[in-house]
This record gives sequence, structure tokens and C-alpha cells, in this order.
Amino acid sequence: MTTTPSWLYYLFSVVMLGVAAYSLVLLVSSVATRRPLGWDVDVSHFFMGLSMAGMFVTKWAFGANNVWELIFTGLVIWFLARSIQSIQRWGLHLPHFLIHALMSFSMLLMYWFPMAASTGAMSMSMSSRGAKLDPGLAFVLAFVLFASAIFTLASPNKGASHHGTHAPVYAMSASAGSEMAASHSGEETTPVVGVERLLATPRLEDASHVVMCVAMGFMLILML
Repeated sequence: MTTTPSWLYYLFSVVMLGVAAYSLVLLVSSVATRRPLGWDVDVSHFFMGLSMAGMFVTKWAFGANNVWELIFTGLVIWFLARSIQSIQRWGLHLPHFLIHALMSFSMLLMYWFPMAASTGAMSMSMSSRGAKLDPGLAFVLAFVLFASAIFTLASPNKGASHHGTHAPVYAMSASAGSEMAASHSGEETTPVVGVERLLATPRLEDASHVVMCVAMGFMLILML
């Protein structure tokens, strides 16, 4: 078997830290502008980015495993609850919250079924559990994550990965100085201005989702 070069692990780790930093900026700007949409996705991407950076490069890892497991368990429950709420409000459809619930569940599996220690930068030996993740489950999860990345890139509805198909698109108009956003309840929020106008764009938000899906799918493939 060909050994994956260590620089690739460092690259993924740096990219994950970048996604975490980007998500934190979006979260802070959402709170500052009282914009309710997408904050839970930003929170999940922030924690996923930090956690996965430490998975790819173990010397960058921090925090107890039990704490991370508690965080991702809470995120799974949160996104499943939001999915049910979305279906109740909008009728039968595929809520965007479901893919984030699956991503949070995948993070849990990475802690429950860590890989054996390996050479290079990466090691998933973060737990004393000896069980191994079922290859079929890992493949299915990786396939769904890669499919989500492809669908997000191909979808004309930009920003749906963060805000859903029932939320207004956060496209920045070249002629408009600001953009008004609305929550699922129809409430108007503070206009998108300043730094957020540059960063909180549909394409960048989708890009962070795509990068996270690819990195997580790659990690699951390594666990096969």
C-alpha cells in the first residue's frame, strides 16, 4: 500500500484551520448584525475544523476526547431537531440540516472508532477503543459527503448549504450597497455590510462546506 505523503496531512490540517477561522468570523458577524440564519452551521464548522486539524496533525490536537464527543453529540441532536422543524414548517423535503447532522455523526464515529497509529503526520489513535469502523458504513458516509460537495458546486441555489432552500439567497449585488436577510420566521435583520459583505457570500459559504465534506470524506476513506 502506498503511504500517503505527510505534507498532504499538513495541507488538510491547515485548510481545516482556515475553515474554522472563516466560520468564526461569520459567527461573530452574525451575532453583531443579529442575523439568525446559518449561525449553527458556522458553529459546527468551527468545531469540525479545529477537531479535524488535530486529527490530520496530532501535535496540533487539543482537548479531551469526551469533550469533543459531547460537542458532536449535541450537534447531531440539534440538526436532527432543526430538520424535523423544517419539515413541519415547509412540508416534506430534504432539509439542509440533515447533511450537517450526518457530518456531526461522522465526527463522532472518528472518535468512537479511531484508526491505529500510523507513520507521518497523521494518527487517529486518540482513544483506547479497539473496535474498527465498519468499512461499508465508512464508504456510504464518504460517498454521501462527496455527493454533497458535488451537488453544492453544481447547484444554482448558492448559499443553500448554509441557509437552506427556503431562505433568501445571500447574493451580493454589484449595484446594491447592502443586502437584507430574513429568517425562517420572516423577520428582517440588520443589513449585510462591511467585512460581512465581503465574506458572507453564498459562494464562499458553499466553498467552506465543500472543503469540509471533502476533508471528512477523505478521513473516512483512510479509516477503511
